[in-house]
Amino acid sequence: MATAAPGAVPDVVPLTTDAQLASLWRDVLAPSFPPAELITLEALRAGCRSGEQTAHGVERGGHVTAGVVASWSPATRVLLLDYLAIAPGGRGGGLGGLLLDRSVAAWRAERAPALVLAEVEHPGHHAAHPQHGDPAARLRFYARHGAGALAVPYFQPGMNGPGSPRVPAMLLLALDVGDDLRDGESHDLPGDLPGDLPHDVPGDLPHDVPGDPVLRFLTEHLVACEGVLVDDAATRRLLAAASAERVPLVDPGDRVALAAVPVGILEGAEQYAPPGSAG
Repeated sequence: MATAAPGAVPDVVPLTTDAQLASLWRDVLAPSFPPAELITLEALRAGCRSGEQTAHGVERGGHVTAGVVASWSPATRVLLLDYLAIAPGGRGGGLGGLLLDRSVAAWRAERAPALVLAEVEHPGHHAAHPQHGDPAARLRFYARHGAGALAVPYFQPGMNGPGSPRVPAMLLLALDVGDDLRDGESHDLPGDLPGDLPHDVPGDLPHDVPGDPVLRFLTEHLVACEGVLVDDAATRRLLAAASAERVPLVDPGDRVALAAVPVGILEGAEQYAPPGSAG
């Protein structure tokens, strides 16, 4: 068990044992995310055992104090960052940035993903919470680390079985884009996007990515979470946006650009996973 000395740069290590995953879930994830956004400990352990999920973290005093969990889709070569969190009392010291940067570098070396994505709450539609954090601060954090927001009306699928609540008004961020999705060219934006969508992005991300891997990932992700692909208006809007030849990336730190990204608003039955889903 790697434990950093006080004041030293901590080691970021794989979290693989039942004890490590239990500490990650209990001490880091559960205090940081609302229940609708959190998978169970049993699901986390099963995902890590199967290789469908991967976890890295920082340990101190026999407990995990910071962690990141991602899900891997071999069929689409997309890695989705499910969670990144610091245990209460440890936020604000740069540990989150260290954890993100080292984890993305490890994933790039181990799996060569076409895309590394992350889900975050839209700060215009989710308020700050004393326990679960500030969506605006969280988005600024990812912007500082070079993320780009995909111009799709994303919502988080229901995570906990039939009828479980979806989370509306989420942003789907690209943290890393593989070389095979970069062609070194600029592309005109699709004409059916709302308004003149600004699409300057920070860091070294391209201005857009091919729609096909995004569409295939979203379809797979919805089915994996909810058991079926529901034909409701929110799902149709999401998949239609990803069906474009190119999906724009915008700077999530630019308020004008962010305001032009369509929002995954849910109404009526759209607010829940279908009652007959597998979960």
